[in-house]
Amino acid sequence: MKQNKFALSPLVTSLALALSTGAMAQTNQENTLNTVVITGKADSLMQSSIETAKDSVKAIPGGASIVDLNQVREGRQSTWSDSLGLAPGVFIQDRFGSEEARISIRGSALSRTYHSFGTKVMQDGVPINYADGFFDMQTVDPNASRYVEVLRGPNATTYGATTLGGAINFVAPTGYSSAGSVARAEVGSFGYNKVFGSTGGVAKASATNTHGNLWDYYVAGSQTQQQGFREHAEVENQKVLGNVGVKVSRDIESRFYVAAVRSRSQLPGYLTKAELEATPSMASSQTTNGGTVYPYRVDANRRRDVDAQRVANKTAVRDGNTLYEFAAYAMNYSLWHPIDAIVEQNAKTFGGHVKVTRLLEQHQLSVAYLPSTGSTRGTSKPSNNQGAASGAATSNYDQQSKNDSFFIEDKYKSSDRTTWTAALQYDRANRKVSDTRLASNNYDYTFSQWSPRVGVTHDLSASQQVFASISRNFEAPIFGTAGTVNQAFKPQAGTTVEVGTRGEAQQGAHRLGWDATYYRANLQNEFLTACSNANCTTSTTTNVPKTRHQGLELGVSHVYDKAIDTRIALLYSDFRFVDNETMGNNVLPGFPPVIVRGEVLYRFGVEVGGKPGTYVGPKFEWAPRQAPMDYANTVYNDSYAVLGFKAGQALDKKWSWFLDARNLTDKKYAATTNIAANYTAVPGDGRRYYPGDGRSFYMGVEAKFD
Repeated sequence: MKQNKFALSPLVTSLALALSTGAMAQTNQENTLNTVVITGKADSLMQSSIETAKDSVKAIPGGASIVDLNQVREGRQSTWSDSLGLAPGVFIQDRFGSEEARISIRGSALSRTYHSFGTKVMQDGVPINYADGFFDMQTVDPNASRYVEVLRGPNATTYGATTLGGAINFVAPTGYSSAGSVARAEVGSFGYNKVFGSTGGVAKASATNTHGNLWDYYVAGSQTQQQGFREHAEVENQKVLGNVGVKVSRDIESRFYVAAVRSRSQLPGYLTKAELEATPSMASSQTTNGGTVYPYRVDANRRRDVDAQRVANKTAVRDGNTLYEFAAYAMNYSLWHPIDAIVEQNAKTFGGHVKVTRLLEQHQLSVAYLPSTGSTRGTSKPSNNQGAASGAATSNYDQQSKNDSFFIEDKYKSSDRTTWTAALQYDRANRKVSDTRLASNNYDYTFSQWSPRVGVTHDLSASQQVFASISRNFEAPIFGTAGTVNQAFKPQAGTTVEVGTRGEAQQGAHRLGWDATYYRANLQNEFLTACSNANCTTSTTTNVPKTRHQGLELGVSHVYDKAIDTRIALLYSDFRFVDNETMGNNVLPGFPPVIVRGEVLYRFGVEVGGKPGTYVGPKFEWAPRQAPMDYANTVYNDSYAVLGFKAGQALDKKWSWFLDARNLTDKKYAATTNIAANYTAVPGDGRRYYPGDGRSFYMGVEAKFD
């Protein structure tokens, strides 16, 4: 079921009391939502099964989907792109084959080519974002998740997210859903190897205490290494994640979460167009220009090393038709980041939620309070271009963030087929910087906004649905990062309208599934980041007064006679300035206008788990149109098409193997690029391109044990 954050306030307390009082009629199954109706079966009150999660999506009046990671595991599962590449509405590109990727939903963090913001990212409903909204992809392990919940844009209200990108929630198994053990190994090109293991189970209640103190556990660990397609792109990481739950009774459950990550990444840097076309596997040039060293030289040891730890607790108490959820979490994060300067940071983030959900005759009413606070302390020192400091700190800062969010939401079932959703959220955010070396960097700003939302879903049949909604967006600025000057001191806000349909249809041997959403977001003060020089050693983030994001998010699946299994994700994006004094109505850079990913698998052989156990077939990625790389629309990234191949077999319910081949034609292309205001105003062939990986092959084997 769905979560949101913890701590008490007079508003929440009064609303909770109002919800809890009075005799309420028992809600029938037809007029309630699966996210709240919890049976007494041996399952988690808080960690939904994938079946329940898929049902919950049907109550959302907008773009939302569930990614079944068992499908992803039919090939390599290493990066976020592996896990989310076929998710409708998600634009994601690996930067150099590591976990570091460029990710955006509906143009969130549009011009940000590394790390990200604008989307609330969670592991088991617990945010991994730092308090200012920034997140590191290395701190999540998709391998340790059963499925991913992708709630695009304002459809993430239930998690208190009003950002343009919405929310992504990686949901791990519990001992109930994943009893037994799993071992998995993957190897492949460019020195890639990965091992993963997990185990889970349930400690049965005694014969004399059948409903109390029922414990379950799940723990997973992985190690990944690769040399990388490019020079100076070596990656190594280790990750451990676990959760332990205890049912004090049928109606009370508490679950504890822990996670630890160690990530070490070399940074190969960007290439010029000539270097991309000649030798895409090289790191950035080791030459000099007028005595100035180009960035990311191999001998300069540019890298990004992260250590992170998280602990959390979530507790649910059910009282008749009322469910109370409480949560608290803490996260510690350390960064060693030699680039053009030596950047060291330590960040601590704390937060939680309290949420009360009440079922009435035809309503599901929820109220919640979601606070978070965090501090990032760091220094920036001159680099000797060999990965070490060459002088005293030029910046010594303390960045403080504090956020308070309140929301109330009502889902009203006006008929057997129609459900209305109305929500109102209030956000208040404070951002404060104190720098003892650079007083000009100091500031203290507070932002706030009310964000209403209205939507409707209508069931055309038991398996087909249409929906529509209108919502407000709100996002406070993040802090500037290494090499980025933050001049965005206004919150990004806007209004999003969306309509769509999702469902399934069966006729004879054909089974069709679809998820289609058209959205349009009119934004004010959008955060846009642009390079400040030819090689993008520094960049600047500013607010742009008016922009428009619109597009089509489409996911289609088709199965013929259990044999031909097709999945396609198409993303059409039209992002523009609106009547800008300098750029007019130019296209915003950073996105290909159209990108299509898909696979067509032929399945045959003995059935395992309800489908033929052997599969083989092609997969592809196609960007048919050029994408602008600057605000002035003077330079474009080329279109491209990449072809792959996948095969594998589930030998039985225990053993399986796969082969995953990528970029079979060894296409030279840029997976992502840097962004500037006007590249023609910058002389020379600057470093702007991040090559996609060349031809590669991966294979793996997995074993499951009871």
